[in-house]
Amino acid sequence: MDKSNLWGDAAFRRISLVLTVDSFCSWMLVAALPLVVASRFGAGAELVGSLALRLLPSLLLAPIVASLLRRSGPQLPVLCCLSVTAIAIPGLAFAPDAMTLHMIVLVIGAADAVITPGLLMLRAAVVPAGRNMEANTAFQAIDRFAKIFGPPPAGLAAASTSIVTTLLALSLAQIGAALLLVLQPRDKPVQENAAPSHASGFGRETLAMFCENPLLWALLLPAFGYMVSLGALQPFLFWLNRDQFHLGPEMWTLLLAAQGAGALIGAVVSHRLAGALTSTQALLRAYLLSSLLEGLSTFALIFAPNSLVASGLLIVGGIPEMIAFATYFTLVQRCLSPERQAVFYAVSLPLMDACLIAGIVSGAFYTSNLVTLGQFWLFASACAVLPVLPFLAWRGSATDRQSSVSRQKDQRQP
Repeated sequence: MDKSNLWGDAAFRRISLVLTVDSFCSWMLVAALPLVVASRFGAGAELVGSLALRLLPSLLLAPIVASLLRRSGPQLPVLCCLSVTAIAIPGLAFAPDAMTLHMIVLVIGAADAVITPGLLMLRAAVVPAGRNMEANTAFQAIDRFAKIFGPPPAGLAAASTSIVTTLLALSLAQIGAALLLVLQPRDKPVQENAAPSHASGFGRETLAMFCENPLLWALLLPAFGYMVSLGALQPFLFWLNRDQFHLGPEMWTLLLAAQGAGALIGAVVSHRLAGALTSTQALLRAYLLSSLLEGLSTFALIFAPNSLVASGLLIVGGIPEMIAFATYFTLVQRCLSPERQAVFYAVSLPLMDACLIAGIVSGAFYTSNLVTLGQFWLFASACAVLPVLPFLAWRGSATDRQSSVSRQKDQRQP
């Protein structure tokens, strides 16, 4: 497809618009939820619990969600769950106690468990042929653009008006995303039965997929470590803003926005790299190196003397983060057929959520005064950096072996 037609495709534009609205709502809720919990029930175990509970349904409901999306296609389930989220969000402001609030968070998390993989399937279906890297960069840029401009308005609205008004606005926006999705053409049958529904068949397909594509391990294991670090990042930034910088709770949204700004810069870099990263080896190298750089740059946060320096470090770390995301999805799409992509996401997304929850729950060590804030972040950063190193060494040794074989062939030629 011609380069000018990336945004000329109507289906691509509509799904991108749905993603934009949903991403803004998601990031605004990420910013608003800690403010709700901290103002009413405290910023300790209650905060950690609410963040983890939103992700728990994605882990527990993964087999059911995978079966649902295979049978009915992603569009109708996503539409229904966007509506459920719109109804549930205002209830956060009126929950009489922490238990009720946590139940509402669980409902929102259950809806997210369908929305996230459903949107992945919908966006994969509208990627123009041969434009994977650019399309994935565009999708990730949408998310990071929302991360920049979503959290600060949520914090500002909560401070200047009320949290009730903020949550009602989020609810209306989710209804808007649902209405936009109605305009998208219905799923084609070929997209509805993408993976084996039989349990043993699913297991055999998964095993065959990883045996035939060992490169998937180089994608997944660093991604799992990154997700632990990402889960820890949310409470860490809240506590960093409060305990180390001694700023008002709404100011933590600026730190979220700073990371999003870095990722938006990274989207430009990733777009320019799209033409150069044509081979699988080049994409894998970019993925591993950017994952390493992102982990190292965010580790330096604990040494930041003020919010301005921390924002700068988050901007720097957001650049390689975007490149890692774009190359990750491009490698998955390059290595796997659409049918196996559905199997891959059905297996990997619950594990990603489990790692994300583990990162969030690890914050309990800090709230229980078992570790300092610096020690907590050292653990989270190590989870992001250490899994990358063996695969960098493996890729380097594989390249050396390939070069040696090539030299031997050249020497044998007359």
